[in-house]
Amino acid sequence: MDFYTMDIQTIATSKGSDGTGYLQHFLQEYTRIFREKVNPSCPRCLNDYLTRYKNYYKAMANTCKYKLHAKYENIPLEFGSPILVNNSNITNDYAKKLLEQKNGIRYFASLPDPNEPAEKPVVKKKRKRIVKEQPALTIPEGNIDELSTEDPQ
Repeated sequence: MDFYTMDIQTIATSKGSDGTGYLQHFLQEYTRIFREKVNPSCPRCLNDYLTRYKNYYKAMANTCKYKLHAKYENIPLEFGSPILVNNSNITNDYAKKLLEQKNGIRYFASLPDPNEPAEKPVVKKKRKRIVKEQPALTIPEGNIDELSTEDPQ
C-alpha cells in the first residue's frame, strides 16, 4: 500500500479489501523498516510514526549529492522562476543552475566530491533481431497451371 500519500485519519479508519485495517498494515510495514516497538493506541505516536515514515521515503527518493544551507531552503531557481528549490526536491540540474549564478556556491552546505566518478546513465543494450528462415517454396512437378499468373486466353 502507498502510505506515503495517505494522512493519519485515512490510515486509522480505512480497511483493505481483505477486511484488515490500514493501520495494521501500516504498523507492520513501519516495524519492518525501523525495527522498533510501536504503540497503536497513542494518536500522537501514530502521527510521529507516519511523519518518520514519510521522511524516510523522501530521503530515499532524493539521490542528489548537493545539499543547501538551511537559510537558502525554498529559493527560486532563477530570477522570477516559479520553481522553489529545497533539499527535498533538488536535482543535479537544479544545483548546476544555482551554481551558475554569481557566487552560487554560497547556497550549498555540501557538494559532491569532484574526484568521485559521475554516475553514468544506464544504457539499455539493444537486442539483436532474430530472423527466422522461411521454408523454400516447393513447386509441384506435374501441374504448373495452378501457379501460373498469366491469363489463359
